[in-house]
Amino acid sequence: MHNIVKRTGLVICVVVLVLFVKLPLEAGIFPVSSQSEFNIALTSASENDTILWKSGTYQDIHLEIDESNLVIMAEVLGQTIFTGASRVTVNGSDITLKGFQFLNGDIGTNHVIRSRGSHNTFEQLNIKDYTSYKYLIIEEECRYNTVAYCNFENRINLDDQNILSILVDDTEPGYHVVQYCSFKNFDGSGNDLGIEPIRIGVSTQAEFISRSTVEYCYFTQCNGDGELISSKATQNVYRYNTFEDNPLAELVLRHGNQAVVYGNFFLNGMGGVRVREGREHVIFNNYFSGLTRRSLYLQNDADFPVGNITVAFNSFIGSEEIRLSESGDDKPTNITFANNIFTQPAENLFDDATGTETWLGNIYSGFLGITLPANGLTNNDPQMEINSEGYYGLSVNSPAIDAAVPGFPAFPEYDGLETDHTVALDLMQQSRPVDIAAKDLGCSESPHDVTIQPVATAENTGPVYLRNLENQAMLTINHEGNGVVTLDPPSGIYAKGTTVTVTAIPAEGYSFTGWSNDLSGTTNPETLVMNDNMEITVTFTLDQVTSLSAALENEIRWFPNPVADHLNITLKNEGSTWTSLDILDSSGMKMKTLINNSASQAKYNTRLDVSDLPAGMYMVRIAEENGQFSTRIKFIKK
Repeated sequence: MHNIVKRTGLVICVVVLVLFVKLPLEAGIFPVSSQSEFNIALTSASENDTILWKSGTYQDIHLEIDESNLVIMAEVLGQTIFTGASRVTVNGSDITLKGFQFLNGDIGTNHVIRSRGSHNTFEQLNIKDYTSYKYLIIEEECRYNTVAYCNFENRINLDDQNILSILVDDTEPGYHVVQYCSFKNFDGSGNDLGIEPIRIGVSTQAEFISRSTVEYCYFTQCNGDGELISSKATQNVYRYNTFEDNPLAELVLRHGNQAVVYGNFFLNGMGGVRVREGREHVIFNNYFSGLTRRSLYLQNDADFPVGNITVAFNSFIGSEEIRLSESGDDKPTNITFANNIFTQPAENLFDDATGTETWLGNIYSGFLGITLPANGLTNNDPQMEINSEGYYGLSVNSPAIDAAVPGFPAFPEYDGLETDHTVALDLMQQSRPVDIAAKDLGCSESPHDVTIQPVATAENTGPVYLRNLENQAMLTINHEGNGVVTLDPPSGIYAKGTTVTVTAIPAEGYSFTGWSNDLSGTTNPETLVMNDNMEITVTFTLDQVTSLSAALENEIRWFPNPVADHLNITLKNEGSTWTSLDILDSSGMKMKTLINNSASQAKYNTRLDVSDLPAGMYMVRIAEENGQFSTRIKFIKK
């Protein structure tokens, strides 16, 4: 392809400007600050490129992403805010969406984020105070999506729709992971209102194998439904989460089979785990405390009767009863309680036993509430003691130490899931002995070398920029002119003492001219040490553009375009001369120069080697001898 621009001029300087700085592995950065710029960047970006949204608040943005293998992120985590009718649709795969806040928006019955591709990652996102359908939905066709360090909070409308929805395919497991996320402050009446923080599957997908994991998440004040997690598919894992201060809700195994629930804290809420339907669920290594309606509920259900449930190595402390549901025509069957501790009940430990439960190695203290089984449930004070964080472990004289017994059903293994099927770890992920008889009863192995306390907390879940930790420092970036700043490490919230490299990237037609506030000078990139909160201003100046002298008609030709190795430039000067051809990166640094000391000639041809340039869009700027620019031409390096 040939390109021609006609202009007049006497002395011409041709400068090639790199529009997008390249990262290692040929990854490019595309700075954007509007819907139109984002759309252009999507069509221009290549595999592994990053589209970087300038800090600020944007109304009515729709990120519709059909491409794959891209990172789309905020310039500084948490400082790019979408509101109004803003939403995201990800149709591609291998997309990372990172660092944005979605606040106070209203999109009616649309989803805030919809994923239809595989291997997508959603991290460091905050969705709060939106009117919407779902906050995030992962469709059936997706595989291996990850949702990490996100906060989901306070949907405005109380429609019957859950917050984070994972749908399940009928032929292939999804293997999705939700980790280190926080779910907070959902209003409602509880019961079956429908605002579950997480739902995996729907009723018609109960038999479909999901193999998704929810881990290290924190749930508090989620009152929009009676179900904190609604598990409606087969083979899911729920581990190392904290459910705290949820007065109207509990974790519910609603439909489906073979769920594994382990290593969780259920604290000061309505309930712990409710098994509505399904078979072959395993509930172990959990800490239940301060629950006001029930700790565990095995329901009597006619549609899909509960059966083959194993409850083992749990600690039930200071809570309401465990309901066993003898009353009714479809009572639970093949229920095994093994190696648990039951103590300090609010009233009774159990209610409505079927009389067919299997009891192995359990000890209790307090009012039992049911007829004492012939064996496997012994009245023996576990001698627990409270630690400095307010959680109970075993004292050195506890009869629960080395007291476990074998004989309970084997725990399951599922490809691609971590189920700790040998109970190799305890609640705090300390190693347990291999031999069953050497393991302690309850959820935590003695000695408690790791302090018993929730692994997932308000302080270590959700986006890093929403936390208020004393050892953190926040970097705030202000802008004058158009451009963005990249950060290495790419965050904006750092442990104090972290060294950060900041790089200014001008938008097209702008140049970087300096730093101010807590950083000064013109060095680019520049480093700083985050010993405290810092605020810096980056200044980009619009390139000055004027007309060339109206002396002679000139033609500039450049080809091929796109170019792989050599760019041919023809200057038809007819009496004028040009002095140099420079390649600059976007910060203004000269990368190579071709000096032209020739006399005036009618035509000048040059063949410029661009093979060492990373792929991307470049710009030719034309100037007179005084350096003022008059026009721009572009080419693409393949």
